[in-house]
Amino acid sequence: MLISLHDINKNGTTRIVEFAVSASQLVFNNEEIRTLEPIKVSGTVDVAEGVAAVKLTAATRLAETCSRCLEEFERDLVVEIDEAIAEGGEDEEGIVPVQEGGFIDLRDVVLNSIYISMPIKVLCKEDCKGLCQSCGTNLNIQECDCASVDEDPRLSALKDIFKEV
Repeated sequence: MLISLHDINKNGTTRIVEFAVSASQLVFNNEEIRTLEPIKVSGTVDVAEGVAAVKLTAATRLAETCSRCLEEFERDLVVEIDEAIAEGGEDEEGIVPVQEGGFIDLRDVVLNSIYISMPIKVLCKEDCKGLCQSCGTNLNIQECDCASVDEDPRLSALKDIFKEV
């Protein structure tokens, strides 16, 4: 959704916005994340003295893959967006610059905020046990019979020395 700062450049102008961004998949850290429903956006854009204060809420449902157990799971994502956007605001800290022609593309603002809010490691649950390093069993579902102590093959010669004593 495009908003022109020139059209609403009067003091005290407030615009209520509601729209949906249809992004079937997002790419974050070279992984595809499917959106199960459109990203619903609602909020306000307040313009005073040439600065647009954008306050939006974006909500959707995502299908992601757990970084530890590699199982696919679904989760709700709600992002609160609070940005200040102005023409010529490139030099000011914390202010997002406006595109050429004085337009604000709220879809870009929403998608950037979603990417910023994404965790680096996505987990299906906080206490996910992951996969066994030896056999690949999902430890959330069942325990495996692999040895729990990992032996370093470089130290195997030392183990043989203690057998002689």
